[in-house]
Amino acid sequence: MEPIIVPIDKSLLVQELKGQTCLSELSRGNMHLYVVEGHKAPAIMREIGRRREIAFRSAGGGTGLSCDVDRFDLDPALGFRQLICWDSENFEVMGGYRILFGKDCRMDPNGQPDMPSAHLFRFSDRFIREQLPGMMEMSRSFTATPNIFTLQMLFCGLAVLCKQNGISSLFGKVTFFPSYPDEALGLLEAFFAKHCPDPDSWVTAHNPYVVPVPDYAAGILVNDSYEADFKALTKALHERGFYMPPILKSYLRLFRSFRVFGTAVNDIFGNVMETGMFCHVDDLSAKTFIPYLRN
Repeated sequence: MEPIIVPIDKSLLVQELKGQTCLSELSRGNMHLYVVEGHKAPAIMREIGRRREIAFRSAGGGTGLSCDVDRFDLDPALGFRQLICWDSENFEVMGGYRILFGKDCRMDPNGQPDMPSAHLFRFSDRFIREQLPGMMEMSRSFTATPNIFTLQMLFCGLAVLCKQNGISSLFGKVTFFPSYPDEALGLLEAFFAKHCPDPDSWVTAHNPYVVPVPDYAAGILVNDSYEADFKALTKALHERGFYMPPILKSYLRLFRSFRVFGTAVNDIFGNVMETGMFCHVDDLSAKTFIPYLRN
């Protein structure tokens, strides 16, 4: 495992940000959202890669490289951008997402979308034809500190980008690290199977990670409503000493109707497990996203 690179000179970061897009309407105090093109801002891109690797490695994943930056970050022909939360007081990148608008996505020689998720999942012809053009892929999400405010800022940025670019749906992954208990994941899988199925097999995992559903799950998920079963799931996890990844908890609170495409083993990212998730923008909870989409 390579040692992580030293922090990038903050003066370089400040200088490069001047040429990037600021979502100024979402600024809160010293916190600002920027959309960064990696090939135009190499110093910022390396700092993002440094922060990513720190975040993922500390949790048991990561690339093992000194800086988590790859071709999807650097090749402008692939269409990826970085949404970052910037602390203008301390001159630090506090969190981010790598995003791709489906309309900008290239296809690989196998007819699959040329994006990171294609290493883990196979996308059906129907999904590529009907869903990809209006979709935004979200990946490599991280926060520099366990701060819910940073995550909320990023969610607001995603909402604005959806509105600005006519995005109708979102595709992303939730990461489970190798230390995450199979019993807890089995409970989550039971919830997904009941409330978030993919009946059309739009997307399937190349290397699925299959865990048994605990026998007691059927006695927990007994409600007709999504909200009631979500509360029961959260309570059951807590009572058994398990936790739900914070970003997954945020997604489950935001989403009200979405599809889960199973869980795949990511053999190039520390053998973490990644669960594919898809949601139409109109299905998101009004509490967080919709005010930003409609105002």
